[in-house]
Amino acid sequence: MPFLSSLYVFLWVALAILCCFTVKKLGVVSYLLTVFFIFMALWYGLNTFGNLPVFEGVWGNVFRGVLIVFFVVIVFIWYRGRKMQRNAQNKVLPHAEDCHCEHCEDKHEEP
Repeated sequence: MPFLSSLYVFLWVALAILCCFTVKKLGVVSYLLTVFFIFMALWYGLNTFGNLPVFEGVWGNVFRGVLIVFFVVIVFIWYRGRKMQRNAQNKVLPHAEDCHCEHCEDKHEEP
């Protein structure tokens, strides 16, 4: 079991490094994920290498609280991104003068 615990630490570190390289593509979300993965690596490292009971008692509740806050923030960012994406798709772009779509037909009939 100690091998598996140390594997978790290296997994979280690898994910943090991977997120560092995706900064240009993901932007702010990448920074947030990097901080979260570093937190997870440190937490699991304290449990594995420091032999501290960080998943029990008060420390376990702190860990759960951090996970809940992270989850809420990520869902909020995802929801806001989807909403912005939907608004961008619904936005009507200018068309050519000889366009005969519904939007342009209504515009030609107004004057």
